[in-house]
Amino acid sequence: MKIVVIGSGNVAFHLIKAFTSTTDVMLFVHARNKASLDLLKLEFPSITQLSGYDLTAVEPDLVLLSVKDDALNAVFQQYTYPADTLVAHTSGMQTFVDTSYHQNLGVFYPLQTFSRSSLVDWSNTPVLIEGTSEKMLQILEKAANTIQAPYFETGVEQRKYIHAAAVLTSNFTNHLIGKAAVFLEGKSIDYHILQPLVEATIRKAFTKHPFDVQTGPAIRNDVSTMDMHETLLKEDVLLQKIYRDISESIRKTTNLDSE
Repeated sequence: MKIVVIGSGNVAFHLIKAFTSTTDVMLFVHARNKASLDLLKLEFPSITQLSGYDLTAVEPDLVLLSVKDDALNAVFQQYTYPADTLVAHTSGMQTFVDTSYHQNLGVFYPLQTFSRSSLVDWSNTPVLIEGTSEKMLQILEKAANTIQAPYFETGVEQRKYIHAAAVLTSNFTNHLIGKAAVFLEGKSIDYHILQPLVEATIRKAFTKHPFDVQTGPAIRNDVSTMDMHETLLKEDVLLQKIYRDISESIRKTTNLDSE
């Protein structure tokens, strides 16, 4: 299978790493930043670097545009593709605007958090796929199978809802852990003391429905404790407001405010 990956960011890096670990893929890579492309070649010697924007000579089965969301459509129209090639992006929210530019289009969106220094378990990374035809879907399925990733066919709206939910559960959770870390470190306390609690919370949330295992002062309507917490958070007004707003959401969700 011939695949072209366009981009050099975190998602592109991990896709390149995954595809070069299998003998089933002949991988070509292009990036706007030549220095980044050279570094990728050093790390993954088996890739073929592309120097231009005309992909007709390569005749790839699949082109994956793994670039920043706000640059996707501009980058999409910079390249010339063979008519039968599938061009897919890896974005959770974006769509191709000018579908007349190339007809065989799709989505290959890995539902995962990507950092250059962190390993990715592709066998536990759902890939959301969309294609303009059954043939296009089969190409995306084949690409997912080569890296042993589970795949799920979705629609545009489904994917957008999943992406928004992913931000809530992953990005927001990570940010709150970060804010808690700074809060504790300011008092010379190692935030890793929270790790068993956070891990247990995540496990419970996916064993039963999260609302069924909700704990804490807000669900008990323990106003006294919440007031004391807000006082402790007074040095970070924004975090204090986040605490107040989420506590209010918990109260309303559990209908304690109507009792």
